[in-house]
Order: sequence, then C-alpha cells, then structure tokens
Amino acid sequence: MKDGRSVALTNSAFGAIHAVVEGQPHPLVDTAGYAPFGFGYRRCAGEYITIEFVKEYLRGIWSKKVSFQKLDTQKAERMPVNPHTVLSDDIAFQKAR
Repeated sequence: MKDGRSVALTNSAFGAIHAVVEGQPHPLVDTAGYAPFGFGYRRCAGEYITIEFVKEYLRGIWSKKVSFQKLDTQKAERMPVNPHTVLSDDIAFQKAR
C-alpha cells in the first residue's frame, strides 16, 4: 500500500477473495447477504444452468400471457423466500383467456 502497510490478497475456503492487511483479514463487504451459488471463482457450476432455466421460464410465461393475481384471502400462509424475508402466500398465476 502507498501508506506503507503490508497487504496481500488471499481467498477463503469458499472462494471469496479478500485482502489481508498486516495479518488481519478484511472482507470486501461486511455481510455478504444471500448467495445461493456462492462467491468467487469457485461458485456453483449449476448457476449458469439455473439462469438459463429462469430465462426460459420467463419467456414461456410471457408468451402465454401469464400474469400474477393477488388473492383475496384473510389467512394467507407466511412463506420464507430467502434468509431474511418472509412473505404472505397470497399471489397466484392467471393465464390470459
């Protein structure tokens, strides 16, 4: 570093590259958040297959004119959608006629 500190780049066991400044690791972000496919050069090989699957799925529902519809329900079940988010299960698909 220009200020004279000893700095090196290394990677964790999960493949996330981070700096080590004077023997102390310094991650690029304090909290990585939700990362279903991991980080860095060692992330999941299935990531690319999943991305293509989601693109094809979205093309399919777009071409069939599928839309979302909010259900009129008082007792919608609460569903976790990622580690920090829980939503009410009150949305359905509707195909255009």
